[in-house]
Amino acid sequence: MEVFAKLGVDGKLLLAQAVNFLILFWVLRRYAYKPMLDFLESRTARIDQGLKDADVAHTKLIELEAKEKKVLEDARNEARVIRENAETNAKKRDAERLIETEEKAKRFLEDARLKIEEEKQKILSEAKKEIASIVTLSVEKILKEKIGTVEDKNFIKQL
Repeated sequence: MEVFAKLGVDGKLLLAQAVNFLILFWVLRRYAYKPMLDFLESRTARIDQGLKDADVAHTKLIELEAKEKKVLEDARNEARVIRENAETNAKKRDAERLIETEEKAKRFLEDARLKIEEEKQKILSEAKKEIASIVTLSVEKILKEKIGTVEDKNFIKQL
């Protein structure tokens, strides 16, 4: 201790300063350093949890994007099927309408043919009557007598 005294160091003061330092160290450690370490550890834990949550969110985002792509693909496929069905139905309806139209056209043509045939028969009948009357008039002029008997009219009709 004498060596310390020659250097101007007081042992009691050094001991008191060492005790004060230890007390200050204990107080700082207990009330400042420990809470700060706890705060930093909790903050580190929160940051780690945030990173884990971010990874989970990123994974969920990737899953949702995959589901969204699948839903969109399913919707596109369903739309394609609906469009194909609509086209098939439209073609079927067109074919049915075409057949129906052809049948109507055939009926119309048949009706027209029948009307034409009726008109032809009517015209022929009228023509025969007119020819018969012309022949009758001609024969009447030639014979200068009127043909009035039923037998003569039947004879003319046969010609």
